[in-house]
Amino acid sequence: MGIDLVLLVATALGVAAGVGVLCWMARGEPAPQVAAPMPRDTAVPASFVFSGRELVDMADTAGFFDNRLAHSEHDDWTNVVRSLGLRFADVPKSPTDLPEGETQFLAKAPRDPGKLIARRDGTSTRLVLSGNPREGMSGAALHKLHTALAELRMMRAGLGRTPSPIFARDGDGNILWANAAYIDLATKLGFEKATEGGQPPELFEPLNPEEGSYSIRRDCLSEPGGDVKHWYDICAVDAGQHTITFTMDVDAVVNAEIAQRNFVQTLTKTFAQLSIGLAIFNRDRQLALFNPALVDLTELPVDFLSGRPTIRCFFDMLRDNHMMPEPKNYASWRERIGTLVAAASDGNFHETWSLPSGQTYRVTGRPHPDGAVAFLFEDISHEVSLTRSFRSELALGNAVLDQMDSAMAVFSADGVLAFSNAQFRDVWGVDPDSAFADTTIADALAIWRSKSDPATKWEEIESALSTGTVLDDVQIIMSDHSRRLCRVRPLINGARMVAFSTDSQVPAVDMV
Repeated sequence: MGIDLVLLVATALGVAAGVGVLCWMARGEPAPQVAAPMPRDTAVPASFVFSGRELVDMADTAGFFDNRLAHSEHDDWTNVVRSLGLRFADVPKSPTDLPEGETQFLAKAPRDPGKLIARRDGTSTRLVLSGNPREGMSGAALHKLHTALAELRMMRAGLGRTPSPIFARDGDGNILWANAAYIDLATKLGFEKATEGGQPPELFEPLNPEEGSYSIRRDCLSEPGGDVKHWYDICAVDAGQHTITFTMDVDAVVNAEIAQRNFVQTLTKTFAQLSIGLAIFNRDRQLALFNPALVDLTELPVDFLSGRPTIRCFFDMLRDNHMMPEPKNYASWRERIGTLVAAASDGNFHETWSLPSGQTYRVTGRPHPDGAVAFLFEDISHEVSLTRSFRSELALGNAVLDQMDSAMAVFSADGVLAFSNAQFRDVWGVDPDSAFADTTIADALAIWRSKSDPATKWEEIESALSTGTVLDDVQIIMSDHSRRLCRVRPLINGARMVAFSTDSQVPAVDMV
């Protein structure tokens, strides 16, 4: 026989008498005498017979099980023992933990007259739950009463000791009960501590939840003087004729929200001063934050940006306004947007956009926490213009030096060849720009020695180049019998220039 079958034949005991006794015992007072006590022969024990952990028979258990046990997913032994464990100590979790023969368990509460006797015979176990002959209560009824009392004591103890203030109101809004945390809070806020049996002080404005529902609100309480404030989230739950209100200290949450709000305001002010356009898209790829510079650089309408467009709509609008390079075709453009977002999420998106208006933008993608992506738009038109101008002037200077009759070369401060003109390359038959490795002073001297008279004072030239000192007119006899004059001059930043000019006053001679 299972628990479900027993529930179908279980009948409720006297509700009024049970509730009355429950209320009196919950208040720690002896139960009143019943005017017409029940016959003593109704105090029959309840019994359960198990084969292993399976309940195979039971007797006089009407009202023992409630809906929680009836719909439990645990086995029969666990269901019964969980209920018995509220009243009796050391009830084993497995019938195999019981010794052979009879074992008696006494109730935890001193006023509970009930007893539990377990008789084990091999795999068969019988649990017998005694009643109360004095009150004429059966074992099942007595168990139901004292289980409710145990649960009541447990909940009262838990609610009374919880660190969060909890209190109850009656239908007229009067506070009937408050836990110790509520009383301590009232004392902290300057209220006189309620005397024993007195009504606790009013700390929170009443909340009136709808029937069978609840209401929530956040309240702020101030300590005497008003300098210190405490924030609480309160939740009032409808409990029939009463309202139970639970509160939670959320000072840390409120302070964090204020700090976050101040931080966002600071960032917003900072972003507003930036000349770089900023667009941050959240994890859903919607525009979450932008600064005024973005409006100036992209010329996108403020109402469009404020509407939190998706990242695709954002770049589509840039394309329509000719504020980004025109794609070859729209299909490849849509694919490129997906690639662009993926690259930005990895922090690998860097592009330079040359716009039809002549402006040049540097666009960078950066990942942000929680899956967000940020794009930075920087106008580098002036920088690009300066770079192009510099390159043009540099090319012009190189072209002028290439027209000089003297073979000229410049070595950097670390002794590496940094520049040479066309005449230098023709005279010495080298092209440093095409070489894989850098050409040093030592490399250049080796080339010069190989194509000139060994009697040349190369030691003086090497010393002047190495130390950056001035050297004038050292005569060199070339392999083609021509003569040149070598000069060394120091330049800025430690650079050195060497020039080989034609010696027109000295005729060419045969090599010795």
